[in-house]
Amino acid sequence: MELSHPQCATQGEPARIVLRGNASLSARAALCIFLGLAVSATLIGFLLAIGGAWPVIPFLGLELVVVGAVFCRMCRRARDCEVLEFDENRLHIIQHRGQSECRHEFQRYWARVVLEPVRDGWYPPRLLIRSHGREVEIGANFNEDQRTELAQRLRRFLGPGDHTAGITDWLATKPN
Repeated sequence: MELSHPQCATQGEPARIVLRGNASLSARAALCIFLGLAVSATLIGFLLAIGGAWPVIPFLGLELVVVGAVFCRMCRRARDCEVLEFDENRLHIIQHRGQSECRHEFQRYWARVVLEPVRDGWYPPRLLIRSHGREVEIGANFNEDQRTELAQRLRRFLGPGDHTAGITDWLATKPN
């Protein structure tokens, strides 16, 4: 779980939490790795083709297309994030997935945090924000411990009362 440079609540401005999955490979590093794989695989493929194993060439092309597609998808998904903005009365959830952006709004007083177990025991429980028959899953890229910690923290910030100080205190204790 990564909270990237959270902005704390100030007068009239909402507190903001940005949730991102761990992305340890930058786009530039992915390109370098792909080019290294492509050059080495092409060199080996042509050496085999010169030795008489010419059917390797179509499979080499297919391999490079598939590996390139995987790297492209991985780089696009690395930019996915969820932004939770808390103001005095509302919780705004903005989910960035690929090229799409989905916005949800809940009244803070009525919004509830739910850790819903999945029927198959292999997967961690889903972290949901529910209110008035609507629900939104957040933290889908997090592991079970991270979802549980996030759920505990969010429960303190939703419902009745002044929560601005609680959010500011929590954000100040999280490492960058």
